Amino acid sequence: MFTVPDALANKVIHPFSDFLLHDVGTGDGIVQAGPQDTADKLRTVPLWGLRMKARFMHDLASLTLEAAIRRHGGEARHVEHRFRNLTNADRQQLITFLKSL
Repeated sequence: MFTVPDALANKVIHPFSDFLLHDVGTGDGIVQAGPQDTADKLRTVPLWGLRMKARFMHDLASLTLEAAIRRHGGEARHVEHRFRNLTNADRQQLITFLKSL
């Protein structure tokens, strides 16, 4: 049995994810441990450590964070729309925040 070391036990972390399956319009058609309707859904990964990544999205096809955000469709289309409607300054603040994770 795995024992969590004291240095790691009982710590609060903020992974910045809900770890749920979502249809963001870029699914790969693979059923995700569930019913057939999960085929185009992807599990959200934590944004924790995002600053260390050079490519984004599940398929690593986005080279910038802005490109990754703009690729969101499906049930995330409204979020992409809100991002598009941000001022340039607000958009840059969001990207700066994401790069701080």
